[in-house]
Formats: sequence, structure tokens, C-alpha cells
Amino acid sequence: NDLYRYSDFLAEIDVFASFAYAATLHAYVRPRLEEEPGIIIEEGRHPVVEKHLPPGEFVPNSLHLGGESPPFALITGPNMAGKSTVLRQTALICIMAQVGAFVPSARAQLGILDKVFCRVGASDNLARGESTFLVEMNETANILRYMTPRSLVIMDEVGRGTGTSDGLSIAWAVSEELIDRRIQTLFATHFHELSALERDTIIKLQLSVKEE
Repeated sequence: NDLYRYSDFLAEIDVFASFAYAATLHAYVRPRLEEEPGIIIEEGRHPVVEKHLPPGEFVPNSLHLGGESPPFALITGPNMAGKSTVLRQTALICIMAQVGAFVPSARAQLGILDKVFCRVGASDNLARGESTFLVEMNETANILRYMTPRSLVIMDEVGRGTGTSDGLSIAWAVSEELIDRRIQTLFATHFHELSALERDTIIKLQLSVKEE
């Protein structure tokens, strides 16, 4: 029993020492946690992607979601503009803050989350008879069933596993459900038609690319 207790104690020291080392080395900041839902991130960075780029190459992004700002962000932009990176970095910053780590941003004020839901990428499970589209729909249905106003949902290209008109219909219906239930959501899409959604609870963000 003593050995287990000392091992747990040393593991805890190791974790927090690693957090402190990373925060010092990469200029992370202490996040402010709030009881009410809401995400304010100023000049956020993806902790992994920025380390794979030359120093100063990563372009920071700021985000205000929920709280006094709309809870649903519709994100558009060309391929490789960084939409998926923004989704993932937001989720990572929220998770890092809630486990007690400093975060890669200039400032972060974050509400406490109960769950982080993620629907990104394309994968299948053919051994069980599940196509890419079926896997995507199962994951989407799971999110819609279990999300709460305290959850963060990141969705990337919902509806792309089927025909264009069917995919747009699915993306539109899922968006409206998330909007109506006021779920904190980052929704990246190539369906520019979704820009026609007009609600007070939506912000529309666009990532652009500078050619050099």
C-alpha cells in the first residue's frame, strides 16, 4: 500500500512539473475558469501544430463563444485554411485548462465543461459493415443525444459522406438543432449555403489564406 501511495504521489509531481515546464518553455498563460458556460480565447494556438512549424509561423486565432457572445460559430474557408486546427485547438485549450495546465494563448477565460464532443475526420468500420457515412451519422447522433448546454461540440464537415443535396440537408438540420438548444459549437463546413442561416445566436467566422 505504501508503494502505491508513493507512486501516486510521484506521478502527481511528475504531471504538474511537466505542466510547469511546458508552460515556461512555450509561453503558456494561466486560464481563468468560470462557473458559467462561455469561452474567451485571445490569440490561441494549437500546442502541437505550432511546434511543427518554424518559430513565429503559426498564426494565432481569437474566439469568443457563449456567455455574452453567440454560442454557435459557423466557420468557412478554403481547404487547408486552418478550420480544423481552430476547432481542435479550442477543444485542447479547454481540456488543458480543466486538468490544471496553463494554456497556449495570450488570455483565456473558460466556463467549466461537462463534455467535449468531436466529429471530425473520415473513417469507416467495414469489418462491422459501417461505411464512412454510417460512422459519421452514428457519431453525430451520439452527440445530439448526450450534449448539454455545458458541453463543447466541434464538428468538421458534417454530411460529406453522401450526395451534395443530402449532405447539405443533414448539415443544416444538425446546425439548427445545435442552435435551438444553445450548445457551444464550432461548426466548420464547405457548404456555403449554410451562411444563409440567420439567428442572433450565430457568429460567422471565415479563415482566409495569404498566398506568397
